[in-house]
Amino acid sequence: MKNAARMEWIKLRSVRSTWWLAVAAVASMAAAGTGVGLGYRSHTPIATAAQILDNSLSGAILAQLLLGALGVLMVTGEYGSGMIRSTFSAVPRRRIVLAAKVAVVGGAALAVGLAGSFAGYLGGQLAIRGTAIPAASLGDPAILRAVLLTGVYLGATALIGVGLGTIVRHSGAAIGTLFGLMFVPMIVAGLFGESGIAVGRFVPLLMLLNSIAVTAPIPGLFAGWVSALLMCGYAAVVVLCGGVLLRHRDA
Repeated sequence: MKNAARMEWIKLRSVRSTWWLAVAAVASMAAAGTGVGLGYRSHTPIATAAQILDNSLSGAILAQLLLGALGVLMVTGEYGSGMIRSTFSAVPRRRIVLAAKVAVVGGAALAVGLAGSFAGYLGGQLAIRGTAIPAASLGDPAILRAVLLTGVYLGATALIGVGLGTIVRHSGAAIGTLFGLMFVPMIVAGLFGESGIAVGRFVPLLMLLNSIAVTAPIPGLFAGWVSALLMCGYAAVVVLCGGVLLRHRDA
């Protein structure tokens, strides 16, 4: 397992798309936070610390797709180039290969997700300096929890990407599926108005915007940590499905 993980780590950091996607994810979070802070500088009435934080983390909407694509490409890139055959020759136990990819991508995406989350927070806070808007301190448990759980959510999205890449084995189709899974359920839940909350609390993007990346979840939704665990559960299910198919299909 250790050798397989080392091999996957070398692959991950040697591909240029990894760095581009990681940088873009952090930059999108920072840009969203800064834009929100600048927008609220002249806002009337004066925004609260919670409003600034909740909106500063909205860059996660784009960052989740970027990190999800990173997870997809970690698998589909090898299928596209044919390198997957060499990988399975070096490590015949396919479950070990998948576990190594999950460990490497999960760890890297969690680090990038947390970096992006803190970048969004700092961007918003720096943009409101010198105004009457109260600062959101990381010493406040609700503030810190939202920042940390947003990073966890982004890391879980990358693992969903790994699972989808293993299932679909085609970059475009897997990324398209990821996009659909993130946005289509939210649109469907929105068609039912307030009655859709019972279903919406299980929808990834609604969990992010109304439960995870906020200081207090809206009524009817799970607590932030429950939503984050649910997202990790989704990732585990998708990866397990990919593992079953990986074991029984030809490379």
